[in-house]
Amino acid sequence: MRTNTGITVYNRYASSGSEAYQRTQIPAVEWENRKASNVIASGGNMAADSAVVYIPFTCDGSENYTKPKAWQALSSKTGKWTLQNGDYVVKGLVTDTISASFTISQLKAKYDDVLQVSSVDTFDMGSVSLQHWKVSGR
Repeated sequence: MRTNTGITVYNRYASSGSEAYQRTQIPAVEWENRKASNVIASGGNMAADSAVVYIPFTCDGSENYTKPKAWQALSSKTGKWTLQNGDYVVKGLVTDTISASFTISQLKAKYDDVLQVSSVDTFDMGSVSLQHWKVSGR
């Protein structure tokens, strides 16, 4: 699979009754931006930009991928990652940690390409070189 960038995945989970995020870097994926707009009835346009990320099963760290329900059930998520709706993906290998002092809003303000995951498709057919996850969102 052709790749053009690395990404950073922020997996969302509940911790002590509040929302927390775990960061994982994936060094080689295919990122495609899609620029679009919707015409609204009252006139004008509304941005409908989106992106699609293709993550090969053979990427560095793929051996630590865990399906979403199993990942959420882990008592220690360290070293493991998943792909689930509501997670965030940043284009590039970034080192920011989401916390009370650095929020998702600040992450979005700091980087141009931040995607909130809205769908994850698993393509596990064919040869290993074709197998991948397709992650879509806005």
